[in-house]
Amino acid sequence: MRTVEVDITRRDIRDELTRWGVAKGDFEILWEENRASMGRPVGAKVEFYRNNIWQNISCYRFGTRAENLRQCYLLIQRLRIAERFGVQYAGLTSAKEVVLHRNSVQDEKQALLDAFDFLGVSPDDPIDLVKDIYKKKSMHYHPDKGGNPEKFKKLQAAYELTCKSRGVQP
Repeated sequence: MRTVEVDITRRDIRDELTRWGVAKGDFEILWEENRASMGRPVGAKVEFYRNNIWQNISCYRFGTRAENLRQCYLLIQRLRIAERFGVQYAGLTSAKEVVLHRNSVQDEKQALLDAFDFLGVSPDDPIDLVKDIYKKKSMHYHPDKGGNPEKFKKLQAAYELTCKSRGVQP
């Protein structure tokens, strides 16, 4: 199987979810650690808000981030196309607690791309859009609003890293 670059798959996922009617900022790409792989981050998960619920697609079968994320993309693409032709499906309605994994050997570029993924934006999006999405998601994740404190902390860290990379104060 030919492996597609992670950056290309990230872009493909953003494009596919947009075609499916998922708004910018209403999706996240997350990396999960497979304990059997001795700490290598290999699992990929895409969470997106559609039909008034958070849905998720994940893959842990393959040995690299790129392969697992590509499989998530391929399923999203097929589901969107199938739905367009009237095929109905069920089962993409669970949202589980997700921990965003940071590997100590990850380089700064990867950390920044992961921050964009968590925010659900692309590196090309204007900072005003990033700010709007951060505000929207922070209302959803804020502990005072019944949200998840861990995800709120990760959201803040992703937003701060994104702002710092663009020379803007958070």
